Amino acid sequence: MTVQNVITRVGYWVIKSRLGQALFRRNPVGRYIVRRFGNLARALPLSAPQNVMIDICNACNFRCTFCPTGDNDLLKSVGRPKGLMDFALFTKIIDDLKIFNGQITYISLHKDGEPLLNKKIGEMIAYAKAAKVASSIEVTSNASLLTHEMATLLLDAGLDTIRVSVEHVSDQGYKNLVRTYSKYQQIVDNVANLYSERNRRKHKLRILVKILDVGLSGEEKEKFRRDFNPISDVARVENIMGWSHSEKKDFTLGLNPSVGMDGVTPLKKERIVCPEPFKMLAINFNGSVSPCCDDWAHGLLVGNATTTPVGDIWNGRELSRVRQLHLSGRRGELPTCASCQYMQGVTDIFDLDDQRLALLRKYEALSIEPAETPAA
Repeated sequence: MTVQNVITRVGYWVIKSRLGQALFRRNPVGRYIVRRFGNLARALPLSAPQNVMIDICNACNFRCTFCPTGDNDLLKSVGRPKGLMDFALFTKIIDDLKIFNGQITYISLHKDGEPLLNKKIGEMIAYAKAAKVASSIEVTSNASLLTHEMATLLLDAGLDTIRVSVEHVSDQGYKNLVRTYSKYQQIVDNVANLYSERNRRKHKLRILVKILDVGLSGEEKEKFRRDFNPISDVARVENIMGWSHSEKKDFTLGLNPSVGMDGVTPLKKERIVCPEPFKMLAINFNGSVSPCCDDWAHGLLVGNATTTPVGDIWNGRELSRVRQLHLSGRRGELPTCASCQYMQGVTDIFDLDDQRLALLRKYEALSIEPAETPAA
């Protein structure tokens, strides 16, 4: 395993695990150690993406007020298409990822929508697992469709991790926030059933449950922990976040957070470089490729996996141009990135600002041509 693999996998562990949070994210000494010795800048440039998001369905059965996908008028205004990923395209993408020789830490079958709406999800998980292209295959779901039959399907397919997004802790809270669903106890029961079946089988599936702090009271946060700590491996409250194109809508619902999603990292509003294009790929349902998961409008595309090998996109001209524009302090030339709020709260391990000029020289040396114009 290379040094870059070690650094990126440690970073993943710090972010995802309960112990990692305790030792590093919420501990000043641990945070200094991560910043000094384990940061992403030391590993760049990566020969493979740390994680790949494959959006197998960009529609959703919820219409959450804090999510771009929940605002149909907003999606129409930017012309974002809607659909399910074809199984043939999915297998082509997975086959393409074999070029990275298993260096990918995790693949998430999710980006803009609810993946359980894709009836091929079991076959997709099984195909990705059999290909051994990543250490972990993951899904993020609102759990409304996580029936006993669906739980069985996911376990049979070999899913490694499921991240459940709980939206509120009462029926009325769901009704106000989600607008299309109001059965909180059903969410609890669905997760409890998956947890029980996982344990009965002695399956290795990890169950992570999160809820966004959308102005929750202390009592509501405690209820969330009380309901989900016994039926999950990790249950945590996350801060609400902004998205790209924050000029189009206030996705923070007027809460104006001062820290990132981890609830610890102070927002760095003057941040120059977003780390996402340097460590991940987000493949949309139709094969178009975005440099990060926050490109909800599909406005910053760096290639298309239907016609181009994913490895060529990762090392290609368009993504290189995006990276160089960030490193040279010209992020504002990319409309998708210019007013992005999400990047302000990324954790310390991924901060690239201090090393951006040295990194720029590295990427210019690798580049086909200097970055003179923003990516399409």
